[in-house]
Amino acid sequence: MTIFSGLILGIIEGLTEFLPISSTAHLILAGDWLRLPATDFLKTFDISIQFGAILAVVVLYWNKIWSSRALVYKVIAAFIPTGIIGLFLYKIVKDYLLDNNYIIAGALLIGGIAIIWLERYYAAKE
Repeated sequence: MTIFSGLILGIIEGLTEFLPISSTAHLILAGDWLRLPATDFLKTFDISIQFGAILAVVVLYWNKIWSSRALVYKVIAAFIPTGIIGLFLYKIVKDYLLDNNYIIAGALLIGGIAIIWLERYYAAKE
């Protein structure tokens, strides 16, 4: 990996982490676009820059998260089913979905269309 590739991946992570889109999917597609081999180093690099972005969110919202007991309970309640589903579907996702850029791009497209549709639907109700 070159410094340029790392810079591009860092910019993509920084732009996508705070948006309601998958930063991981964008990093996978960008790595493929940059023709980066899917090595353990690239995976570690992706995890490292994502950890930095998540840490920034936690630092930014630390007081808001811990000032509301109800919010803490909601975060825990949201994590439990997600964690359980992740444990059961990990092998399927790893074996069949992460290496298929067509599925990743399709999921991003469908998710984007859903977000646009939902925004317009609820804006019309107001």
